[in-house]
Amino acid sequence: MNRTAVWVLAVMVLLCLALAAPQALAQEGKAPQLKPKRLSSAGDSMTEAIDAELPAANHWASWANGYHGFWEWLLGLTNVNSHNQRITKAFGSSGRANYMEAKSGADMFDFPAQAAQAVSRKASYVTVLMGHNDVCQDRFIDIPSDAVFEANFKKGMDTLKDGLPAGATVYVVGIVDIYRLWQVADDKRALGIVDCELLWATTLLKWYPCGTMLNPLIGEAGRQYTRSRNIAFNAILKKMTEEYQAADANHHYVFTDAVFSYPFVESQVSDIDCFHPSAPGQKELSRVTWINGPFKIYSK
Repeated sequence: MNRTAVWVLAVMVLLCLALAAPQALAQEGKAPQLKPKRLSSAGDSMTEAIDAELPAANHWASWANGYHGFWEWLLGLTNVNSHNQRITKAFGSSGRANYMEAKSGADMFDFPAQAAQAVSRKASYVTVLMGHNDVCQDRFIDIPSDAVFEANFKKGMDTLKDGLPAGATVYVVGIVDIYRLWQVADDKRALGIVDCELLWATTLLKWYPCGTMLNPLIGEAGRQYTRSRNIAFNAILKKMTEEYQAADANHHYVFTDAVFSYPFVESQVSDIDCFHPSAPGQKELSRVTWINGPFKIYSK
């Protein structure tokens, strides 16, 4: 066999190894990366897919944990091609587990408890999309300080670091730009009947959440202040995720803020509550987070 043929064969073997399993892609000095077959997702109503297609939680439409079985197909519900579904396609159904730890209304204070749940599942892949309810408060004064937000996030990350199996991956997704969600839904009608602005006005009575963005009296300056807190929290998430990635040899940590800059359009915002991502919005959340995430090589 000549030298050219040997080089070609060597390259082909390396490519096959890289495509065979995430372990081959493990960073030097890190524990071999586990296949993401045991998925556990920490988060809030964004991950529960509240009002994405029907009122209340729409778990089949979650960007992270969604599924599309016989009943979803029969009822014509949206197939969001979630991380859960992508994992099965890429790695097979054997040994698969899919756990939703996210709870509507949760904020970063709730992250440690959700992280403990993920640990109890022996998860090999944990997604974290939290912080929307830290930004979305009734009053500006209720938005937590950077120090409080960081401390709560650290407690959750320490729980994952201390309890997840070696080789597990933690994927931290930056908080969605809630200013953009407000902006694109400005001309919508809830259920095609009620102007979204009228629905949002009930924040004055605390009947509707997120007065720090939706209250009609706060003006553009108020909304920009809230957005600045959104940006500051994302900076904390990025910094700390990178610190864990550098310091922890047993686990893999990845951060993306791609969803913050994603240009949501009106059809991707809920027709029910005029604020959460719709099923098409959840589908885009899945796509954008996957192609920017730890297993993006499996993007077919």
